[in-house]
Amino acid sequence: MSRALTDGEIKALFRQLVKACGGVEACGVELACKHQRVSLLQNINAPDMPSFRQILTLEAVAGSPIVTGAAARAIEGEEDETLSAAVVDAVQAAAEALGAVHAMEADGERTEAEIRNVQHVTQKALREIQEAADAAARLKPGKTGSRGAG
Repeated sequence: MSRALTDGEIKALFRQLVKACGGVEACGVELACKHQRVSLLQNINAPDMPSFRQILTLEAVAGSPIVTGAAARAIEGEEDETLSAAVVDAVQAAAEALGAVHAMEADGERTEAEIRNVQHVTQKALREIQEAADAAARLKPGKTGSRGAG
């Protein structure tokens, strides 16, 4: 089912984006504003919302579509994946990344190909973790579908 992100989801994702870019002070430099302004943009209790341009600017710095990717997934209606399945995928991707790091470090020397592989698998792990975080952000209080199943 297609949906739009809530203001709370946007602010939570923006907070992750700020962290990925090095914090509020670094983001203030990138956005040409005071770090206090960046703090307000990620504060759920403040009415101000980050602009699309600000989000795009920071996503370019982070090299990852943290906010816009989550928005696209919500619009595309990718809600069929359960939280537990998303977390399993994230753990598998993290394990693959750990294996790639160990393989790269095994002989005490890094090649460009090994570095590219580690970068590739860690980006995959980041995407999987983001999908799990998106699934967690959609959780609502109430009964779960897992009770009594079996």
